[in-house]
Amino acid sequence: MPTLKHRAVSRLIRPCLCLISLCFLNGCAALAVSLAGAGAGAGLSHKMGSTASRTFSAPMGQVDGAILLAGRKLQLQVESVESTENVQTTHAKVADLDIVMELETLSPSLTRVSVTARKDFFRNDLATAQEIVTQVEQALHTLASGTPQTGGARVSPAGFPPTTADGASMRNPKSGAKLARNAI
Repeated sequence: MPTLKHRAVSRLIRPCLCLISLCFLNGCAALAVSLAGAGAGAGLSHKMGSTASRTFSAPMGQVDGAILLAGRKLQLQVESVESTENVQTTHAKVADLDIVMELETLSPSLTRVSVTARKDFFRNDLATAQEIVTQVEQALHTLASGTPQTGGARVSPAGFPPTTADGASMRNPKSGAKLARNAI
């Protein structure tokens, strides 16, 4: 069994040997640092690239109706809707995901939709965000092709915001008011 003196010497020799070996392995240190940087960069790009977005050639009112239809189909539970001058943000939940859907008016007939599905601070679900954008696109086609027009006003399904013939929402997105909906 090692003695107390032997343990003390061993505690000093091991760190010294490690330091000496690091001097001879300086080329490997550069490799380790670059691999660590690559790993951190991959995580950062996943975090930054986890928003699915698509631009639609439709007014915000029509895209908003499509988001409501897609949300109803996907059974999203809407927690709140916030509107500013050119952006409408809808916060929703499904299972253990927090969904943020953002509509941005780029021009009167051009609207960008960005969707983020977040599980927690570090994990986002890009596949779910992409599926929501796909469902919004399908709902937009459904609304555009199958919604009858009556005297200049577009007939909206129950629960949808009324829209004018040009697709503008009759709900004022520029009011800055925070709206809340229980479910889509």
